[in-house]
Amino acid sequence: MFSVDVYDSNCVQKLKDKLSLLIGKQKLVVLCIGCDRVAGDSLGPMIGTKLIEQLDKDVIVYGMVDNNINAKNLLLVKDMIRELHYDRMLLVVDAALGHTAEVGTIQIYSHGLYPGSATNKNLPCVGDISIVGVVNEKITAFGLSMLYTARQQTVNSMAKVISESIAGSIA
Repeated sequence: MFSVDVYDSNCVQKLKDKLSLLIGKQKLVVLCIGCDRVAGDSLGPMIGTKLIEQLDKDVIVYGMVDNNINAKNLLLVKDMIRELHYDRMLLVVDAALGHTAEVGTIQIYSHGLYPGSATNKNLPCVGDISIVGVVNEKITAFGLSMLYTARQQTVNSMAKVISESIAGSIA
């Protein structure tokens, strides 16, 4: 796992360098998971929307603010991506909850992720590589997920940094 704080002045460059190593020359599909109705969970759709605006290269993006990919449709989309884009690397982006010291970090993994694990969803592993933004602490108060109370400024900053990093890392 590679981790960097979203407010690190060299954050974009560090993420871009790491992603470039993992992606190499492979063609890419980016799957941005989340729901735009929940502050913390809107990270994925915000990134997807920003990527569509930034990219002019041969990259396919699923999951935007006006077309969310979430627990309800993830399995269908995952199967569709593997059927239509079997020859491409799948980069999955999602919000996460973590320990207090992790809040505000962006983490890159050289493997897929289990979306929805912070909210006790039982979904399969998705992706070849993954990026998560830790938007809040992993605690549950009165059954309310901390995704609802994530700071919008943190989510906005992460969406900007992650989308710029992905766009900049594509060879």
